[in-house]
Amino acid sequence: MSIPRRSLLGLALTLTFAACLGAAQAATPAIPLTVSYTATPEFGAIFIAKEQGLFAKHGLDVKLQLIPVSPNVPAAVVSNSVQIGGTTPPVLLQATDSGLDLVAVAGGGVYETRSRGVGLVARNGLSVNTAADLVGRKVGVPGFNATLHLLVRKWLIDHGVDPKKVSFVEVAIPQMPDVLKGGSVDLVATAEPFVGRIVQGQIGTAVPAFSNELANGFSSVLYVSTRKWAVANPAAVKAFRDAVQEAVVFGNAHKEQGYEDIGKYFKVPPPVLRATPWPNWVTTLTDEHLRFWVDTMRAQDMLKKQPMLGSVILP
Repeated sequence: MSIPRRSLLGLALTLTFAACLGAAQAATPAIPLTVSYTATPEFGAIFIAKEQGLFAKHGLDVKLQLIPVSPNVPAAVVSNSVQIGGTTPPVLLQATDSGLDLVAVAGGGVYETRSRGVGLVARNGLSVNTAADLVGRKVGVPGFNATLHLLVRKWLIDHGVDPKKVSFVEVAIPQMPDVLKGGSVDLVATAEPFVGRIVQGQIGTAVPAFSNELANGFSSVLYVSTRKWAVANPAAVKAFRDAVQEAVVFGNAHKEQGYEDIGKYFKVPPPVLRATPWPNWVTTLTDEHLRFWVDTMRAQDMLKKQPMLGSVILP
């Protein structure tokens, strides 16, 4: 049975159009995006997304950039040297309180006491069992007014100790084992896997009273951008959220591979990394995740005004 010439011509045009459309879609360039992080496994979902090709799958060409001290993230975001910055809720809240128009585009993690993802570690030879034992001591924190700094101060206040009687110095997390070993500080407030690295390396001893008394359910890390960039780039924001959420699902289902991916961004021995508690990644951020920080920061006179939480979380 012969096919009419007109039908053959129509079929040829349809196939040609489909081929051209497919080629055009294949040629669509990926959206370039620089995303910063600090040295904590709670940012591990973006490492998995990068190593497993999930950012590329969602049309993003992502460059991951380490910013060792989290309070430096707002300046990097505002200057557009990074478009999305991984930081902590206190850094975001203090930046917005100072007038910077930043928003959280995604959650990173929610703290659980059982995971003991953070800790206070004393150098060898120093006995620290209570908050009062910190009086007159020098404590290294990864950033002034950032998460760990606030948590240590809250612990002191909760136990009737004036934080002004403790000296705090900024120390990047990767340098904490060496600084503690050298005796430049008496204690460090740090996160896994560095708590484990310090303890297993017999450089210092963890202070159980600190980690055991932390609250549950507060946001530990999140991802921020300027509101202007987020509003102007909804496709990039959605792709980032989708890729990170897919990485969370993948990592939770394939933890061995997840540890391997995370390990590419940490200078710690594999046994130390695998002994690190698996992070509690939560990508959807809510007001309740931030309320703990608002209350804590206001108690420490760090906020001039009561923030409208909904305004700092991008819908």
